[in-house]
Amino acid sequence: MRMRHRAGTAVAALALAAASAGTALATECEHDENFLTTFHQGGMAEIAAGKDAARHAVLRCTKETGEVLVADHTRLDDQLRALAKRLNVSLPSSTTPEQQQEMKDITKRAGTRGYDTAWLKAQETAHVATLKLMDDEISGGKDREVREDARKARPYIARHLDLVRDCVRKSPGKS
Repeated sequence: MRMRHRAGTAVAALALAAASAGTALATECEHDENFLTTFHQGGMAEIAAGKDAARHAVLRCTKETGEVLVADHTRLDDQLRALAKRLNVSLPSSTTPEQQQEMKDITKRAGTRGYDTAWLKAQETAHVATLKLMDDEISGGKDREVREDARKARPYIARHLDLVRDCVRKSPGKS
């Protein structure tokens, strides 16, 4: 429960950080800019988490899910950065301090089943929040290209959530 709260806090802090970012989207829509910033930072966090899982997870399912996250989020982030460049939106160069701390906390359990449990819980929380972010952009975004980018990326994020939840169900000794 503590990890869920921490992950939820990190997502909320990420949204607040993105809301305070101040660059000029060509459409002058803060909603769209916040989406681009938040999704970019989330993508960078997922790439780092996926690489970390490849090194530190115990369960094959967790490692394989991490590999999928790295591949998909790398591709999605490349597309997002190209869109942001076209729209003249400056993106942050690193994940948030909250995302960095969460990864450090999870990595402390490296090589144990506790690592896999914490990693999967964090990924579930992050992907649920990302789907909500995407749905908000799809329904409320002003820039057509940004809405379309969110719409096209959504199935990947939904698939990631399914993979994470499948790993949780397959985890031996789950409660």
